[in-house]
Amino acid sequence: MRNSLFPVQGKDNRISLHGNIVRLKKSIVGNANEVVIEGATVMDSSIRIRGNNNRLVIESGCIIGKGCSFWLEGNGLSISVGENTTCTHDVHFCAQEDGSAITVGKDNMFSNNIIVRTSDSHPIYSIQDGTRINPPKNVVMGNHIWVAPNSKIMKGAVIEDDVIVGSNTMVSGTVPSHSLVVGIPAKVVKENVTWTREELY
Repeated sequence: MRNSLFPVQGKDNRISLHGNIVRLKKSIVGNANEVVIEGATVMDSSIRIRGNNNRLVIESGCIIGKGCSFWLEGNGLSISVGENTTCTHDVHFCAQEDGSAITVGKDNMFSNNIIVRTSDSHPIYSIQDGTRINPPKNVVMGNHIWVAPNSKIMKGAVIEDDVIVGSNTMVSGTVPSHSLVVGIPAKVVKENVTWTREELY
C-alpha cells in the first residue's frame, strides 16, 4: 500500500487493506463502518462512507482502475465485489438509503464510465396521498458478467451469471443467464451466449 489517504471521523471504524493499493482516497464519517480490501489492486480510486454500520469488501484478485469510486451513504449498507472482478476506469458504485446493498459476484468485467446504484438519490412523492413512490432497491450481480462502456446498473437490477451488458445500456430488472442485453431499458437481443477476456486486435 503506497500514498494512501484515510481521513476517518467517528468510533469503531475498521480498515483492513492488503494488496497493491496506490493513491486511494478515503473518507469515513460515522461509526462502526468496515472496509476490507483483500489482495486486490486498487489504483487512483476513492471510497466515501457517510453513516453507521456500513461495509465495503473488495476480494482478492480484483483490479480497480483510475477514477473508480465506492460510496455508501446511510446506515447498514453494503457493497461487495467478488474475486477477480476488474474495473477499467471511472466505475461508480453507490449504495444509498438504509439497509440497501450492491452485491457483485466473481470474475466480472466492468469497462469504463459505468454507474451501479441502489437509489435515485432524491425522493419522489405521489401528489394524491403524499406517499413516496421511489424506494431504494438492492442490486445483485452474479458471476462472469461483462458490462460495456457508459452503462447504468440501476436499483432493482438482478443480473444472472454469464451475461453481456452492451454499451449505453440501462438495466433495472432481471437479466437471464447467457444473454446479451442492450438499450434503454435493457432488452435481450441474443440468447445462449458467453464471452471471454482475451483482447482482439
